[in-house]
Amino acid sequence: MVLKVKTLAKWYKWILLAVIFQSCVLFYINNIFLNTDVSVSVTTSETKPKSLSGDFKVPKDVNEVKVSFNARFGAYVDNAGVLHIINIETNKDKKIAGLEEDKITYFKWLPDRDMVIYSSDTKNGKRGVIQMSTYEADSETTRDLPEITDINSKSKVMDIDLSPYTNVVYAKIYTSETRSKIIRFNVMNQYAHVMNLGPDAIIKECGYVNKLFYQNPDEAIYVYDGMNRSKSKVSIDAENVRILDIDSNDTLYIGVLDSNGKVTHIYQQKVTDTKLTDSWTKTELKERVLPEDITISVNGNMYAVNKDENKIVNLTSGLKASFRGDFLEMLNGALISKDGNQVNITSLKEY
Repeated sequence: MVLKVKTLAKWYKWILLAVIFQSCVLFYINNIFLNTDVSVSVTTSETKPKSLSGDFKVPKDVNEVKVSFNARFGAYVDNAGVLHIINIETNKDKKIAGLEEDKITYFKWLPDRDMVIYSSDTKNGKRGVIQMSTYEADSETTRDLPEITDINSKSKVMDIDLSPYTNVVYAKIYTSETRSKIIRFNVMNQYAHVMNLGPDAIIKECGYVNKLFYQNPDEAIYVYDGMNRSKSKVSIDAENVRILDIDSNDTLYIGVLDSNGKVTHIYQQKVTDTKLTDSWTKTELKERVLPEDITISVNGNMYAVNKDENKIVNLTSGLKASFRGDFLEMLNGALISKDGNQVNITSLKEY
């Protein structure tokens, strides 16, 4: 009997401890953890973007050099058709493609990551086949897209435009002196022939919406909607126009040309899922500029490149910035230029 009482006492003690523990836990959750009356102070630290600057060397006979969006890597194709990736910080030069029969003829960095997309105009030395691939510089991984086979032996990639957000890739493939084919890769890496254009056609893809703007020289501008596979003309109050670019915010820039082919005005409008409106923002240029000398930064600043003075001019503010050598491209906050065999990354400082 005494043993049973002691056993029951132990059980009651453990039950009491369990109840007390559960009560404490419930009190904490109700009065502290879930208490909405408690004021929380959040401290944020704003870090300035890293100033982009530096330089690296390439062979003297290399003309086309491109730099990744954050200036960590450079890329070029040598005269043997080999694609090189340079780690700008360590100055390490790595050959990644074009080492065997298939030589690299086109390459381009993605707009927001250290990944380059490139192509060869043969497969295992066989013409009439185009191989497009991507290379991720950090992980050093290569991924091949499906081979493009329904082309002739003269075919070669002239341009690639891609969106990291919709995962849609458009490629302009030269097929003859009078024609190019526009090929579209969808998110499943399946490709399809979209349309035929002239060999010098301009293509510009949006980043956030599935739309491609295109134009044959001296013709109207059209937009292809990849969602419903429809084409429509871009309505603009000017006769002679030219697609200039699309920035990272999906703003379309169109230049109005005079009789000499120089830009007199720039029209801009943000592209959305709906149709473009008649409400364009218009910028009149103080001096007329050739369209190929106009560059649009990723954040939407418009510049004219003055090659004689080694300067770029902000077309809105009139401020200038200098660069060394031949202008190559503009990153977000930096100018890329080539002086002999040295590629310069110069932090953008307008004055």
